[in-house]
Amino acid sequence: MLYTSKELTEKYNNFYAINQLLKDGKIFKVTHGIYSDIDPRLAELECLFAQYPNAILSMQSAYAFYGLIDYIPEKYSIATKQNAHRIPNEKVIQMFITGDIFDIGKQMVTTKYGIINIYDKERMLVELFRLKTRFEYSLFKEVVNSYRTLASKGELDSYKIAKYCSAFRNGKSIMSEIQKVVL
Repeated sequence: MLYTSKELTEKYNNFYAINQLLKDGKIFKVTHGIYSDIDPRLAELECLFAQYPNAILSMQSAYAFYGLIDYIPEKYSIATKQNAHRIPNEKVIQMFITGDIFDIGKQMVTTKYGIINIYDKERMLVELFRLKTRFEYSLFKEVVNSYRTLASKGELDSYKIAKYCSAFRNGKSIMSEIQKVVL
């Protein structure tokens, strides 16, 4: 679990106790003002979201999280609002999204280490077709096949997909492609 320095000082009343916990390896410093009771290398993604609580896991990282691709990307794909500051982390690929479409499909997911923001499967399907030229063909095909499996099991919400598509400028053509290829 992640803690702020304020939370720890309220719990232990002084910095000496916090420093002792750090020395004993009972807590770890993640970054300035953020601590964890587990080694942050084990919960790197959750630590990232503690630092940038408004960011949303997207693209290949979201596909990997949902098990739609069979590998874990080396870098995290993170979506932020268009006017957000750049994330100075070499393990992050940051996408700047306009405010009117930024929150569409956003959900909070609890993992064993903490809470992360991620786009739901339906939003990620729309993104797959909206940004298909940015993907290698083999990756695109792998994700499409995974979505076909989900659709055949009834695990996709067609109403959500149509609603999400309507928010985008070329939403009708995106929805048409999704219907032909996946649904």
